[in-house]
Amino acid sequence: MSEYSSSSVGLAESTTATAIEIDVDGRWDALALSEHLIPFHSFLVQYEAQRWVVHARTPGCHGEDLADALRAIDEWVAERDLESVSCRVGGQPHQLVGSERE
Repeated sequence: MSEYSSSSVGLAESTTATAIEIDVDGRWDALALSEHLIPFHSFLVQYEAQRWVVHARTPGCHGEDLADALRAIDEWVAERDLESVSCRVGGQPHQLVGSERE
């Protein structure tokens, strides 16, 4: 094996990404959230006319961690004054801080 092959494998094994998925109603809200999550490699998937899922992952472009991503999502929830937002981290349901507001 060449030194490049083994070094690539080492890099892939040392980077652990965490997937984040947020269910969003409406294209404009999905786009706004995606902008908040640009450092976290965000992208959108449309499932129905008004049902979108915003995907992101950590670490971010500059090493931002999961707490940074969740903080960005919570800021978006507060800006939009949303009652509840469905969020999954690593495939598991995750309660957002902003969703606990009265």
